Amino acid sequence: MLILFLIVFVDLVGFGIMIPLLPFYVERVGAGPEIITITLGLYSLFQFVAAPLWGRLSDKHGRKPILAWTLSGLAISYLILGFADSLWMIIVSRVFGGLMAGNISTAFAYVADITTPETRAKGMGMVGAAFGLGFIFGPVIGGVLAGSDAETANFLIPALVAASLTMAAFLGVIFVLPESLSQGIRDQIRAQPKTTVGDRLKSAFNRRALTLLVCIGFAVTMAWALLETTLALWANAILSFGPREIGLLLTYVGVISVIIQGGMIGPLTKRFGERALVAVAVCFLFGGYGVLAATQGWTLLIVSMTLLAIGNALANPSLSSLVSKEADDRERGAVLGVYQGASSLARVAGPIYAGVVFVRLGPATPFEIAALCMVPALVMMMALPKRL
Repeated sequence: MLILFLIVFVDLVGFGIMIPLLPFYVERVGAGPEIITITLGLYSLFQFVAAPLWGRLSDKHGRKPILAWTLSGLAISYLILGFADSLWMIIVSRVFGGLMAGNISTAFAYVADITTPETRAKGMGMVGAAFGLGFIFGPVIGGVLAGSDAETANFLIPALVAASLTMAAFLGVIFVLPESLSQGIRDQIRAQPKTTVGDRLKSAFNRRALTLLVCIGFAVTMAWALLETTLALWANAILSFGPREIGLLLTYVGVISVIIQGGMIGPLTKRFGERALVAVAVCFLFGGYGVLAATQGWTLLIVSMTLLAIGNALANPSLSSLVSKEADDRERGAVLGVYQGASSLARVAGPIYAGVVFVRLGPATPFEIAALCMVPALVMMMALPKRL
């Protein structure tokens, strides 16, 4: 578990480096907010396409080779981005990177392989903590390397650093990470009749509990995508923030995520259960988005980001744990791939209209919509079977 944690951490530092820079990068090549958010959403669109495929392939061939192939591809996508001098090159980088980033379902399947149902939320939390640490160090590194002035920010050096860190994670998978899926289970999976992606989706959505969990995850993730794709633009318009300040703000969110997912999620799950934690998380997220929409200064900004960080840190590992419990050993990668694919689709749905409402209805509108997304999520939580 420690080895996977370190690999995911290094990978996410590389990813986090580019987060506060991308909106300004796309803006530099002549795109407005509407195009910026759509371009950012392309990453998630192709992550949605790839996640079920990588999950299924990892069931057949093992988690280790899939993680290795995709990490090397992610490194290439950062190199393309670093040398991009036009919108089409940025789009190529985002599309290819999104395809490779579908490997997140494989990482969660790895955790499910090496944990029991009782310890799974804690294991998912450890991976979530690695994500959080990546977002502590990544954005601040990216912001410092790029500089505080959006007009003169250096985008090449952060991209090269991101590529280097991703290759370090690739080497960790190759030389250190053991395979988690036994040969016996892989042989059983290969012996099963071949099924199409449509068949697997139909099988997954025929289960009421899994359908509800996927829909809850979709709502939570779409709201978060609205935040991710417009936060830099909003902070620049309302608070005059540049890449450095936005990086520091995301670092603050990452610190809270690590505290919760790295140390608290296990005891909290043991005491209250994943279902209760998701319900509480949705309430925190609703409040956080609402406060952020009304923010005009530092005080409310810190309050809103604290609420959002806590809500997101509780929701993600708890939902992933619940989904993993709805799958047996032979389909865990595929089922988690469906869930992660739906989450990626949500990251597409949000950015499609985020830029439009940002420009036409006001900078705070995406956060107001995000708050409204939490209402059906809470209703669906109440409809989940009581066995969960």
